[in-house]
Amino acid sequence: MRPDFIKQIIYVKFKLSGNMITKLSNFNDMKNNRIFIIVPMLLVFLFSSCEDFLDKAVEGQIPLEEVDYTDESRMYEPVSGIYARANANNLHHWANQCMLNFRSDFIFKGAHANDQPVMEDIQDFKYESLRAAWFVNNLWVAHFGLIRDADAALEELALFGEHASDQELVRQYKAEVRFFRALAYWRMARIYGDIPYYDRSTVAAALRRAPRLEAYDYIFRELNEIVNDLPSQHPAMLPRKGGVTKWAAYMLLAKAAADVQDYETMLDASGEIINSGVFSLFPDFYNLFKKPGEFSSENIFEMNHTDFGTATGNATWIDQYYVAHGIKQAGGTRYDGGSFNSGWGFSMPAQKYIDLMQARGEGIRYETSIIYPNTATLDGDSIGAIPADLQALLDRYNNEGRGAAEAFWFKNYLPFNQQTPGRFRYGGWNNVRIFRYAETLLLHAEALIHLNGAGAGDSFINEVRDRAGMPPISGATIDDLLDERAAELEFEWGADRFFDLVRLNRTEELGPNFVPGEHEFFPIPTVQIDLQPGLAEPPVSGLFPN
Repeated sequence: MRPDFIKQIIYVKFKLSGNMITKLSNFNDMKNNRIFIIVPMLLVFLFSSCEDFLDKAVEGQIPLEEVDYTDESRMYEPVSGIYARANANNLHHWANQCMLNFRSDFIFKGAHANDQPVMEDIQDFKYESLRAAWFVNNLWVAHFGLIRDADAALEELALFGEHASDQELVRQYKAEVRFFRALAYWRMARIYGDIPYYDRSTVAAALRRAPRLEAYDYIFRELNEIVNDLPSQHPAMLPRKGGVTKWAAYMLLAKAAADVQDYETMLDASGEIINSGVFSLFPDFYNLFKKPGEFSSENIFEMNHTDFGTATGNATWIDQYYVAHGIKQAGGTRYDGGSFNSGWGFSMPAQKYIDLMQARGEGIRYETSIIYPNTATLDGDSIGAIPADLQALLDRYNNEGRGAAEAFWFKNYLPFNQQTPGRFRYGGWNNVRIFRYAETLLLHAEALIHLNGAGAGDSFINEVRDRAGMPPISGATIDDLLDERAAELEFEWGADRFFDLVRLNRTEELGPNFVPGEHEFFPIPTVQIDLQPGLAEPPVSGLFPN
């Protein structure tokens, strides 16, 4: 892999003690055989000297003992630290995205056979080998680290709140932090099933898992409590552009409700977003995922990244999220004739997905999602051939009858004429889209179909189809809705295809290796059970506060 692969990891820490989360583990980044060890640190606030924090790089650190809690001008610092923590490789780490992608029936593990070979076991649902895999533990560490730091940031905000004159602002800041905490718990419950509630006063030996549905109940209560304390504008209109809004909280509530088949909550939460009139579909699907689509009318929540338009100097953290899944090709040139920055090619499309898109007669969504070797992009970049090592892996898959396509995922491709000259990289510093209004419409349609029968969600599905140049549909069923979600959302941050098939009881699509009741959730990492043996015991009710 690329020799300039990241050589250090930055964590934002608040009041860390030597408890079960800070002792999490060392994990081996097999990309270049370096060992990174997560260790406890003293409280630091990451802050920006610039007013518009979310648009700027993190520029400094302030230690705990210097904090003046009567100084309201500094009250945002714990909040900015949580945004930085979420952005710094924790909500969109390249390997975490691989974990989620490879359980889809539409995505194969690529790169080459000897690059992270244990990841092939994900697509075959061979979970035993994954228990000790560094990336399974990495996801656990990243999300519980965010939860831990959110708890500590809330403690700091409480201290500021004792002196603040603007209590409404205190509530907003706390709500922003609680949103990230709820998002992390949701991801953990989605991915690992029964999970622990983090309380830093709990010693490692006493840590237990709680039932998954109790975690979801906690997430629902958190989101319902904070939603009215969050801003109601479009995130692009906030003083700190791209911040958390009430609409992001409603979107998370709708998605969490879908996971547990709470269709009334799913309908109500998605309906709040639709009825607000704040969002609309961005008319250009192709550019929605490129620079013109950043902070568009459609984006409910996105993680903000930038290189500030300069060839050198500061850039907000993006790491290998785009590079890892980017087109791995031999040859190819940029629009200006320069060398093409190839990706690693970790995620490759299945022929099953291409067949679906072709059978549906998809146009712009197909062209935005898939591109073929030895072709040119609409922006004039030349895509080369599939290199020999990747081709050998695809050939092996197909000799085994798996149906891997000889094509590339194209959706997250950023044209080189939209990148900063002198700082070209695959995907650039493009924002990561987390929640989109198109999915809001599809969630609303799905809830209506569940509650009222086939056809009840047609108008909302057709709004999405119309933007894609597709004819209207009538009498749409859950199966139609599932295909629409695949055409619209595949290969995005949520990796929702697997979760959709599981929650809608369509797991036969995942192949014969998937066993219902066994493979819905990843195993708890071995290193976590070694540190906290209670995680291996049956879940215990009543751990989440109510």
